[in-house]
Amino acid sequence: MESFVFKTVIFVFIIVCGFIRMPFMKKCKRNHNVKSVNSIFEKTKVFIAWLGMCLVPFLYVFTHLFDKFDIYLPLYVRIIASIGFAANALFFYYIHKQLSDNWSPVLEIKERHKLITDGIYKYIRHPMYTQSWLWVILQGIVAANWFVLVFGIVTWGFMYFTRVFNEEKMMIEEFGEEYLNYMQHTGRLLPKLF
Repeated sequence: MESFVFKTVIFVFIIVCGFIRMPFMKKCKRNHNVKSVNSIFEKTKVFIAWLGMCLVPFLYVFTHLFDKFDIYLPLYVRIIASIGFAANALFFYYIHKQLSDNWSPVLEIKERHKLITDGIYKYIRHPMYTQSWLWVILQGIVAANWFVLVFGIVTWGFMYFTRVFNEEKMMIEEFGEEYLNYMQHTGRLLPKLF
């Protein structure tokens, strides 16, 4: 029963995030991009991240392929992680809502692209990346499964470390001093303390 509950939490989280993203995907397809970075490699990275964030967790939920990687975690740890996971879905929605027409699954600049610097973006330049790190870590804890945890971290980590520096370079090229100034007052993944 315990396993069923936590598998349900993972399943619901992924489905909810899919529904949250859907209208933004439609908007993204309608908005013409004026600059993009190596879209084939970008799409490949998105696919690799999807493997660790969605496909492997779905296989965990619906099969017994990864049972041998289960680890013991106290029930309260998995419950706290489940609550964090639910809060992360709200964070996911909030970030998308703030980005609105500027969101894209790949690195690109849209027509009338704006630099968002309010809300969470007042403190963190890349809250979507923060949210994704939380996603893969919390998902692995809720699953209490080494394979789900490590595969998620590795696939998302590949996406993150091969993208974030190019994204910041692209934003500097697009927004110049405004973005450089913005970088001085914000943290990449967490608020800047000093």
